Amino acid sequence: MHQVTEERDYATLTWGMFLILILALTLSAIGPPYLPLVLLALAFAVLFAYRFIYAAFYTAIFLIPFLGIMISVPTGGLLLGQRSFGGDLDVFLVEVAMFPVLAAWAMRLIVLWVGRHDVNWRPKLPLIKEYFFLFFAHVLSIFSSAYPDKAFTLQFSLRPVLFDYLAFIALPVNLIRSKKRLIGALSVVLAASVLAALTGLIAIFFPADPSMLLGRAHPLPIFGVSALGENHNELAEIMVYGSFFAWALSMLVKDQRWRRILLWLGAFQTLIGIMTFTRTFWIVSVLQATFLGLTVWRESAKKYFSQLVMVAILLAPFALGVLYYTTTYTARSSNTTRLSLTEIAWDYFKNDPIFGAGAGSFIQRIGSTALFTIEYGSPLDAHGFIQKLMMETGVLGLAALLLLLVAFVVFVKQGLKSIASVRNQKILSLFIAAAGGAFVYQLFNTDYWTGKMWLPIGLCLAAFQVLSKETDERRE
Repeated sequence: MHQVTEERDYATLTWGMFLILILALTLSAIGPPYLPLVLLALAFAVLFAYRFIYAAFYTAIFLIPFLGIMISVPTGGLLLGQRSFGGDLDVFLVEVAMFPVLAAWAMRLIVLWVGRHDVNWRPKLPLIKEYFFLFFAHVLSIFSSAYPDKAFTLQFSLRPVLFDYLAFIALPVNLIRSKKRLIGALSVVLAASVLAALTGLIAIFFPADPSMLLGRAHPLPIFGVSALGENHNELAEIMVYGSFFAWALSMLVKDQRWRRILLWLGAFQTLIGIMTFTRTFWIVSVLQATFLGLTVWRESAKKYFSQLVMVAILLAPFALGVLYYTTTYTARSSNTTRLSLTEIAWDYFKNDPIFGAGAGSFIQRIGSTALFTIEYGSPLDAHGFIQKLMMETGVLGLAALLLLLVAFVVFVKQGLKSIASVRNQKILSLFIAAAGGAFVYQLFNTDYWTGKMWLPIGLCLAAFQVLSKETDERRE
């Protein structure tokens, strides 16, 4: 037993040191005279996060939708910073907030688990092997025949690829180990998504075209800053998971009044998502509803079939609006742009189908394609996760993503079977719908390497951990 504990201590120590190494590599790109100031600010932030790690964690996940707020830190004259970041280290505000939380977690692993054998801090790393293959596929793209910049490729592989696993999957699973923490995390995520929905509601009554009575929902600036982005797609992708988290939270809380409020908040976010008139939102919502109707919510769907039909009838005018939008010039132009991006990605993929063209190089490659810039102007990011991986990491990246998806599906399928409580199965199915919706949405959008996609997956894994533990305790 003592030998096993020592082996676990060694593995945990290694993981803690690995986290610190990754964070140190990021800091190494910051040059003088900014590095001392950054280190001083980081030291205070890490100490705060170490003492109040849940407050720091909740703050960080609240900031996930606010990708319009970025902080730029000059790298000085360091060659690494010049090559990897172009002279400036641009980071999302959520990354700035998450950085000290990760550092505090690494310190707690070393101090509390290795030093004091506190089992509550024993690290759990779900899907780590499968995600490592995805990370490794990005690293291997340095061998691409397209000769990508090796320093930039490695930097992109570390951030955002590896960072997203650490911050939005590993960290939630390790910090959320009780129903209280799960409710706390969901409440924070819901607060951010409802705030986003409120800006969309206001936008409806201030249409861009004054001749129209109502406009489409889209994110509005907050205090003059486009914190939530400027595109209706960026609002809709938040509603895709926000509504399901609201419904899951309604089943986790005990107060009947709060349950009703949360049910309405979920419906409100769905309505705002519908009012974005985003085709992707409709596609994802239909898939989510189909998943729930065919799984543990099947009996409920049969019971309330007539009410569901009435809802479908009420939504028909909105569906017609979406169909009409697909015929407009804006929609046709968007389709043409996406097709051109996919064709360019396919050409680069054919040139090196094994390694791709280099991790993080999509926009650069598009910008070097004269026909695209002449026709459409500034280069755009891939409107879809598959095109991105196909071009940048080739077959290795696509295979790694498929492996990760299969592992996740197997995990949730086995997890649902192991839980006897029908109520907990229904709650977990809402988490699965949120995580699956967040992923499917990024098959058509550009926020795949952010917490918008990976945090719902991390919360889903954490929910399985919490509710399966609750079931086991009741059996005992």
